[in-house]
Amino acid sequence: MIKRNAIEELAENTISITEKVSFLKQPGAYPHPVVKVETKETHMSWVFLVNDFVYKLKKPVQYRFLDFGTLEARLKNCREEIRLNKRLAADLYVGIVPLVLNEEGKLQIEGKGQVIEWLVKMKRIPEENLLDYAIKHQRADEALVKGAAMLLAEFYKNAPPVYMKPDLYRKKLKDEITSTHTDLLQPLYHLPIVLIEQISNNLVHFLGNHSLQFDKRIANGNIIEAHGDLRPEHVCLLPQPAIIDSLEFNRELRVMDIAEELSFFDMECEMIGDLVTGQLFFDCYKKLSLDTIPESLIFFYKAKKAFLRTYLVARHITEPGYKDEPGWLNRANAYLQSAKKYNNKLSG
Repeated sequence: MIKRNAIEELAENTISITEKVSFLKQPGAYPHPVVKVETKETHMSWVFLVNDFVYKLKKPVQYRFLDFGTLEARLKNCREEIRLNKRLAADLYVGIVPLVLNEEGKLQIEGKGQVIEWLVKMKRIPEENLLDYAIKHQRADEALVKGAAMLLAEFYKNAPPVYMKPDLYRKKLKDEITSTHTDLLQPLYHLPIVLIEQISNNLVHFLGNHSLQFDKRIANGNIIEAHGDLRPEHVCLLPQPAIIDSLEFNRELRVMDIAEELSFFDMECEMIGDLVTGQLFFDCYKKLSLDTIPESLIFFYKAKKAFLRTYLVARHITEPGYKDEPGWLNRANAYLQSAKKYNNKLSG
């Protein structure tokens, strides 16, 4: 007798990701009335926007930092996505729903049948309610932004510290820098090698020369299991503040200094021309926590994060679904220049 998980695997492999996506693009696929299906593709997911809801299908992909290769792994990550996002967006995440092969051999969302995939379901947020839209259209109301900043500050205040040996924490940071350095040296990116090496070497040098500064962050309980990917497009302002899309697939990538996450957010706001919002988030957190963050540490984290984003943007040109879209290397170079700017402030 074939075990249930083997049957699931057989069914899963019988229906391709292309067939699943094609089905979910149809308005009639959903268990509620749908006028139109809007589709977005990311590195790791297909996202389907249908009326007042969003359904997310995780791709069966495997990278160095994640593994969605099996149905079991994707279910685990769907559960993590719900659990983690309930922290800062409790009302927006509805739950997990199955995609099944029903008794007639047809695909169906929910209902009886053989589960061949799992979907994360959440309430749809109008684009104009998100912070990145507000910034780009110069509609960022200070009171609304402050509401989101206070939500995050309270989350940080209540988050349990993650303690680790100081040398291991510093090694984690160093490994992240050197790994990015190696990734950026790929010839197809056409990025300036000398500048990459200067930024990497200076970040590692700063890390070694200011070890006590990093050790103090651990001792003070400033390392937490954070959001992990805090960007303006993940901040909802209306009808109430919420922060979505916490990084669910790798806990190690979520564990970071609160100052690093806020520095990343500030840097991302700066990249779309906003020099105010990131500082407001910093101010709300500092006022609530009384955490004194050295300016040099913020420069370090901004340079480190911009350096990483250079690679995350550049690598789009290696993937079939993205490589034909223009502008990826221009964006990568913009992040590299941002890393250079903060790297120079470390040197100065």
